[in-house]
Amino acid sequence: MWIWLGGILVLLLLAVVLILMSNISIDLMARKKNWDEIVLLDIKFVYGLIRIHYEVPSIVLRSVKQGFQVEDNVVTNFFKGHTSSNEQDVNKEKMEIWVTKFHRVLQAVFEFKKWLRQLLKKLSFHRLDWSTNIALSDAAHTATLTGILWAIKSTLVGGLSNHVSLRQRPKLFVVPIFDSPPLFSTEIHCIAKIRCGYAIYAGLILIVRVLKVKGGVRKWLNILFKG
Repeated sequence: MWIWLGGILVLLLLAVVLILMSNISIDLMARKKNWDEIVLLDIKFVYGLIRIHYEVPSIVLRSVKQGFQVEDNVVTNFFKGHTSSNEQDVNKEKMEIWVTKFHRVLQAVFEFKKWLRQLLKKLSFHRLDWSTNIALSDAAHTATLTGILWAIKSTLVGGLSNHVSLRQRPKLFVVPIFDSPPLFSTEIHCIAKIRCGYAIYAGLILIVRVLKVKGGVRKWLNILFKG
């Protein structure tokens, strides 16, 4: 009997070690061509045994005041698979609500920015591709905009490299198309990974930082459940 119990404990310990050593993989692809957009996000845990697929197949601009209508689909393999679809409007009012929530999160966590910087340092990018094709009616304007886009991409990726680990050199492209009708298309594809053990550790540290703030738990509950 003791041999059986010892064997079970060894197997459980081995399973825990394997889980902690596994990676959480985040695969993001976003593409826009003129008025058509799509966003795909795949998250994998425990060597791909647990998967979450998030898709935004439609982003429709209603008006400047009404903002965007976003349709999204979420598919997971929890409990033999689960699928949910949702439509929501993203306007100025909703953006202000999100900004307010973010500020409340900052107030509810002790040194939240420091915690976030430490978390990002453990995040490694194994792929970062970003290509853009641009065409305007005037060739000179096309060339000028090409230079501006190069500067924006270089600045953004350079800033990102200061906070995360880039395992592969980013592939950035800006392709001007001359003698063509106005065109704008861009596609970004990135794959990031973080060790599951560190993600759990970071979650525990976050809880400790929340407890350090007076009323931090109550503030978090209000943010999560009352908005």
